[in-house]
Formats: sequence, C-alpha cells, structure tokens
Amino acid sequence: MSGEPGLGLEVHQNKFLAEGDRTMTAIVRVVSRGGETSAARTAAEVLMIDCSSSMRFPSTKIGEARRAAAAAIDVLPDGVRFAVIQGTDRAKTIYPAEDGLVTASDRTRAEARAAVEHLAAVGGTAMGAWLAKARDLFDGVPDAVRHAILLTDGRNDSQTRADLMAVLNSCEGRFVCDARGIGDGWEPAELTQIGRVLRGNVDSVVEDDKLADDFRQLVESAMTKVLPEVRLRIGTMPFSRLRSIKQVFPDEYDLTDRCREVGLREQELSLGSFASDETRDYQLILDLDPDLEPSHGQDRQLAWTELVPVPGAAVEEDALAIAGRWTRDPIPPTLIHPMVSKYAAQADLGEALTSGGDAYAAGDRAGAERNWGRAVALATAAGDEETLSRLSGVVEIVDAEKGVVRLRPDATRSHALHVVIPSRVSEIALPQEDRPMPDGTPVACPACPALSPAGANFCVGCGRPFGEAVS
Repeated sequence: MSGEPGLGLEVHQNKFLAEGDRTMTAIVRVVSRGGETSAARTAAEVLMIDCSSSMRFPSTKIGEARRAAAAAIDVLPDGVRFAVIQGTDRAKTIYPAEDGLVTASDRTRAEARAAVEHLAAVGGTAMGAWLAKARDLFDGVPDAVRHAILLTDGRNDSQTRADLMAVLNSCEGRFVCDARGIGDGWEPAELTQIGRVLRGNVDSVVEDDKLADDFRQLVESAMTKVLPEVRLRIGTMPFSRLRSIKQVFPDEYDLTDRCREVGLREQELSLGSFASDETRDYQLILDLDPDLEPSHGQDRQLAWTELVPVPGAAVEEDALAIAGRWTRDPIPPTLIHPMVSKYAAQADLGEALTSGGDAYAAGDRAGAERNWGRAVALATAAGDEETLSRLSGVVEIVDAEKGVVRLRPDATRSHALHVVIPSRVSEIALPQEDRPMPDGTPVACPACPALSPAGANFCVGCGRPFGEAVS
C-alpha cells in the first residue's frame, strides 16, 4: 500500500424533529483510506514499565513485564525510534543509556532486550513522571507518529491527581498512549483518564503470561499508523450549542471537555493518530434554543463539522452540515437512526457493567448479579462475544437471554476489573439499510432510494412529501 492517505467524513442522523424537540443527536464518522504503511515512514515508540515495589508480588509479575517489554522491542521495525522507561516514583530511561531515542536495528534491539532483563521492582508509583519523560523524549521527533505503552499494577500514590492531570494536559495531542493494568491493585479511573486524554486503548491483563502477546499486538498496531494527528472541527449556530461529544468506536470516551475553542462558535478536537485504513465514530448531541422557531418543510442547519487539513493527507470532503427539519407527521421523528440506536444500546451495556462492578466492590453480591445479569442479556442480544467472554470470569451464566447469573466463587478483583474497564472495543453499527421498519409495507420514494415506514407522509431520506410530483 502506498501513496497519500485520504481522510473522509460522514454524518449519520435522523434529521426529522417533532414540534417540541430541541435536541439533535448525530454520529460523525471519520475514515482514513490508503497511505504508506512501510517502516520507512517516521515512527517513535516509548515503553513505560512499572517497577514499583508491588511488582515483586507475585514474583512472576516483574518477570512477565520484562518478557512483554522484550516482545514489544522484537517487533519494532528497523528505523523506528524508541526508548524504554523504568517507572517508579520517578522516571528513568534504562535504554538508551542517555536520554533520547535510539533507532531500531538488530544491534539496538539486542541491547534493549538485555537492558530490560535488569528491570528491578523497587520504589513508588508516579505515572505523571513517566508520561512527562515520554513527552520530552517524543519532543525530539515532532513529525513522527508517536506511540507509547504504559504498564502498571498499582495506584498513582507518589503524586497528586492534580499533578497527573497537569501532565496529561501537557501531553495531549503530542502522542498516543495505550495503558494496561496487571494484577488487582490498579485504579481503573486513573488508566481510563490516561487513555481518554491521550486517545489510547485501556485494558487489563488477567493472566500475567498473556502480557507479552498483548504488548506485541499493541506495537504491531501502532506501526500501521500513518498520520500523527487528525483534528475535527465543530461549528454551531447562534441558536445551538454542543452539549457533548463522545467517541463511541472503537473505544468509548467522553471527550466533551477536550474540545478547544478556536473561533466564534467553533471548537476543535484532537482525534489522535490514524492508521492507513481506520474508522472511528463520534456521537454529537446538540441542544437548541427553546425559543427557536421550527422550520417546516425545509432543512435547517443546526451545526457543521469538518476535518482540519492534515499535512501529507488528502481531505476528501468539505464541511458537512448537521441538519434538522421539523414535521407534523408523527412517524419520521420516532425513527432512530441505526447508528444512534446501536451506540445507545452500547451505553446501556456499559452502565450495567460498571454498576455491577460497583456493587461487587461494595460486597453487594445480589446487586452485582442483578447488574451483570442485565449485562449478559444485553451482550447476548447484541451478539457481543467479547463482553460475554469477560463476564464469564466473574459469573456463571444460568440463562443468557433472561440475564440470570451466579457470581463465580473463584472470581477475583482482577477478573472484575477486566469486566468494568470502560475502554471496551465495540462493534461497528449496522448499515442504514438494516433499520427496522414498523409493521406494514414500506413506502418507496420516487425521488431517492430510501424506504419510509408504512403510513409516512414524508420521505425519511430526502424529506419530500409523498404525492408531490417529481420534477
């Protein structure tokens, strides 16, 4: 695959509003297509390995961390710039010996593998210091696709939450960081915040011996990135405001507070780095002025969105409108766009998983079974095998469709953390043509390919009243 990557933008919504509606939900999809993925393009990787005292217990933990770091180093292509950080209550670059990044080659990979064999678990945990060190290392390669992995087994006990947040704010947009928790002593909220601000994936590893494969896959995935950063611009009208923006695929994060004002009623959001062929979905919710006069029979622009030009990439679409059209026909406003419906169901599942985890942590077995049972039923209905696999570590499923479960007697906090970690990989929504229709024969539009529900007076695709002559 070669050539300049292309960036595409799509807006998916049901634009029809009932008389009193003053909220609009839309899914904005960002797609990258094509582009050079060879190791010849500039890439940089930093590994941050927790070496606090808790990594000594059990003794296999620090050993598996060494093995995972070596596995990640092994798959670095020639030419990639990299470094390894030993993380305690401070950050120390253990390879290369001097601060800076080194170019991957047979020699440097062998030297790095030898260096990680000497990682020792002693000290506290200050993840902000590790991230600040990674930020400074990445500053030497500003044009590279910059990626980091952070591994921890504990809480950020050697610095305040405010200090960690200050560092994260200084790192945002400068590199992407995937975070992993190992064991049962780490704090999901801290890792989720790291993944959210640095646009990375967050997960846990229940079985220590699976860590090396996970690290290997993270690096291999990072090496497919071709664009260091993509930015989305969102503009609103005098009568509209952005209530929230949430990444819903592939990882789920509320990014509302990460938007930055860049002009009058204009905000920008960093989306992180993109691979040569990648799709991400973002849910936007707009609030409209309650005194706004509805416009019947025509679209009204409620907001707009566009991709900020990226050096070395072709932006394929101009700004796209998020539109609204008020109608007195009672049916069109009730149709939920399949993408919106899919991600609403996904949010319900996430809430059930988190509520179950909260109940489990509080010792409320009945509450954990009730919420995780609901999660089993939702995941079963959605065909979400990944979530069902995670849930099987904490519950025995008695009746999947009805959500009847029993807590497993051998479940541990590590299993529970693996269930509730909110950065779950979701499934891509159903295509629009799979939208369920009400009972009755759908109505075909003479002016566009869309099918409208039985009894509709307006086309849900183009808004044309049925019976109107086609010019």
